[in-house]
Amino acid sequence: MNVKVQYYFMVAAETCNFSKAAKKLYISQTALSKIISGMEEELGEKLFIRNKNVTELTDAGKVYLEYARKAGLLYQDSRQIIRESIKEKGTLRMGLPVLNDSFMNILSMFHRKYPDAHVRLYSNQISAEAFSDSKLDMILIPEDKAENLKYVHIATREGLYAVMNQNHRLAGNPILDLEDLQEEQLIFGIDQNGRLDEAYQYSVEAGLKAPHVAFLYNDAKYQLNLILNSDAVAISFNLFRMFRESMDGIVTVPININIPLNSRLVLAYRPESRNPLVPEMAECAARFMEIRTKSGI
Repeated sequence: MNVKVQYYFMVAAETCNFSKAAKKLYISQTALSKIISGMEEELGEKLFIRNKNVTELTDAGKVYLEYARKAGLLYQDSRQIIRESIKEKGTLRMGLPVLNDSFMNILSMFHRKYPDAHVRLYSNQISAEAFSDSKLDMILIPEDKAENLKYVHIATREGLYAVMNQNHRLAGNPILDLEDLQEEQLIFGIDQNGRLDEAYQYSVEAGLKAPHVAFLYNDAKYQLNLILNSDAVAISFNLFRMFRESMDGIVTVPININIPLNSRLVLAYRPESRNPLVPEMAECAARFMEIRTKSGI
């Protein structure tokens, strides 16, 4: 006898009214009666006394109600144990088309809570449309691309930066104009379809004419290696500025731009996701944002 059938019985037993129980269970009274009759046939005992004036449990029904309650609690406990086990040693697959300081702090918070859980990061550019058909659990995307996904806001793109080797001739400038980068060899990212990233599109719209794209990347490690081992300059948003500035040999300089930039990034996931680590990561993200807001970071 399955747990669902036992639940139907418990609702009927608690109400002692098949009509009210059926409404609560969102099934017809006829269907509920058939389910109870099937239980009685399987058990070989009558569970209810039913007549026009009253519906009440038989002695066998009272005994079985106690059993059903214990079985229900055991079932819930087993589900919780399984979910906790998955949380502790499960795997969360995340798509990261862009690098972000906030996410790295959130990931650190998550690992402190679940040190044995595995988080696999996929840094190749992936769209919201591709995410819907992928095996990924979560993705970092612009808010306006989230569409029907649930999400937590974790960052805002508020600036454009030039990232370069500390020995670059422009490294000592407190701020740069796009004109200062006009003759430089530049590094930009590409998406999964081979298109230049949003930083490139934004730079061109802001006035960078025919930029000299010397290197392309779709992996963060490769981008940082290019910066460290060449005279090329990467143009990117502020999303990973603190991390880059903490690396020896790399300098991040803000770029003076005249086109407003204010794009929110969110950590998004499918509403129907069954991976128990997904809401835990979302909770860490929300908690981090709450802490950051209160501290004014």
